[in-house]
Amino acid sequence: MADLQNDPVMNAIHNGIRRGINVVLENECFGSAAILILSAIDTMAYLSMPKDQQDVTSKDFIKWADTYIRFPGPEQLTGAELYGARCAMLHSYGVSSRMSREGKCRMIGYLDQSMPPIRYNPKVSKELVLVSLPALRDALFRGIDRFLIDTYKNPKSERAKLADERLTTLVHKLRAKEP
Repeated sequence: MADLQNDPVMNAIHNGIRRGINVVLENECFGSAAILILSAIDTMAYLSMPKDQQDVTSKDFIKWADTYIRFPGPEQLTGAELYGARCAMLHSYGVSSRMSREGKCRMIGYLDQSMPPIRYNPKVSKELVLVSLPALRDALFRGIDRFLIDTYKNPKSERAKLADERLTTLVHKLRAKEP
């Protein structure tokens, strides 16, 4: 039987990224959850960026999010909105980013639970959309699953080989051996 703890997808993505997001949400650390979710999108964009690239760009992030982040119901968030939210949370722990101030995307505010998962009322504000953090987490996790299926449906493809190579550069949990 394979040692799944050493498998990079299990170690870095499932036991690292996903677990961290679940732990902060379970403990109602909502700002931390938003940061980790948006950072996870960045990581997935890194795994899927073109071969000749070393650093993720906003275009990579937006493309990945537009391809893989989907919510139930008609209201959706765009990759640009998620990228603007990423910049706002990582740079100022807020909802306003350069992109939102320039009118290139709506600001994203966060709710703990909501049905529908995305709330937007242009009569209240055309610049603000609210999203349930658990729903954003679920959309991310479904997106990661779809991305991994797309990437590894042909394990010998260049896409799979490149993802394998990049997976080794992610943070992994390593067990120290007793002396």
